[in-house]
Amino acid sequence: MPVDPSVTVRHVASTESAGDGARWHLFLFDPREERSLDERLRLARAEVAREGRCEWVNRPRSEIVEQTENQGAAYAETLLAAPLRCEV
Repeated sequence: MPVDPSVTVRHVASTESAGDGARWHLFLFDPREERSLDERLRLARAEVAREGRCEWVNRPRSEIVEQTENQGAAYAETLLAAPLRCEV
């Protein structure tokens, strides 16, 4: 499913290693709109592909959920933690 061009997704590298040269990145979504985990994953993957400077690192969904929840329940539907390996 194509991403709506009006949807803005931003991400920043965290200080936490995701192993194998990757870092956890925090994906930020519009806080006025709650999104399911599946939708946040889809949007984040599409943004990574669009940018072309990072690659998604394969981690179990449960690990992504845990990292996302660790960022704080107040942001649960507007944040996603994902493991990426990026060019410097």
